[in-house]
Amino acid sequence: MPSLLQVSDLSIRFHTRRGVVHAVERVSFGLAPGETLGLVGESGCGKSVTCLSLLGLIPQPPGRIAQGEIRFGDLDLAHATPAALRSVRGRRIAMIFQDPMTSLNPYLRVGDQLTEPLRLHLGMDRKAAQVRAIEALTEVGIADAARRLRDYPHQFSGGMRQRVMIAMALATRPEILVADEPTTALDVTVQAQILDLMRRLQREYGTAVLFITHDLGVVAEFCERVAVMYAGRIVETGPTAEVFARPRHPYTVALREALPGLEPGARLRSIPGEPPKLIEPPTGCSFAPRCPRAQPQCQQPCELRTVSEGHATACLREQG
Repeated sequence: MPSLLQVSDLSIRFHTRRGVVHAVERVSFGLAPGETLGLVGESGCGKSVTCLSLLGLIPQPPGRIAQGEIRFGDLDLAHATPAALRSVRGRRIAMIFQDPMTSLNPYLRVGDQLTEPLRLHLGMDRKAAQVRAIEALTEVGIADAARRLRDYPHQFSGGMRQRVMIAMALATRPEILVADEPTTALDVTVQAQILDLMRRLQREYGTAVLFITHDLGVVAEFCERVAVMYAGRIVETGPTAEVFARPRHPYTVALREALPGLEPGARLRSIPGEPPKLIEPPTGCSFAPRCPRAQPQCQQPCELRTVSEGHATACLREQG
């Protein structure tokens, strides 16, 4: 299936007083219409920065896209003008941010925040936008939606605020939804409700979803494909079932083994060491200092290479 979004060789730098941070290094992936791709990895690995770049939300300065393309139809989002990005952002590509309390404006009623993108991007008048906003809140399971439009964000619970964010993102019927850890701060029951809601709305509207998380359980349940990031690079990618059943990169293996076991008394296995400093990234495999299988050859650069159909890894030991 042809890609709706194609990211190629994307590198992002942040210029700081201590030096240049290589936040994202030559990242490539595609997203097909209606597909769900999970982007997973430890905090600080570059997941959120990658996704912010899709919407032109990297603060410049200190950040900048050093190289690469982000193809969305005929538009290269990596080098698009501010006007072109505004025409896409919120209309064709929407984003659910990690913390809805800091993403929603506490001084504006929820109804005003829901109707603004509808009036801005779809040209609706006030009455039509309000009708669509009520429909959107109802779709995400908020009762008495017409009345709740007059409420402020602090009058909603955490799960309800996240539902408002989903309603706001999907109200314009975008082609791509970027979800940046939308269930991290929620309890397990609300988390399951939010995932079921996103899955249902995705089926109804055919929206492609880029799902950023560090929770492998959520990826296994929700995503068709997965890309594993470490120290700014994608180190393994493929169908979710294939990657989890037969992980080929030592970092993916370590992440899977770090999951809590179901057996009584099972010990939680941690990954020794810590990620490298991205001001001075290693020339070879970034995971080599923490890898129990590291060999001298791991000091050489290693790019993603196919190991089976649709499954690629950046480990030299897996590539003969």
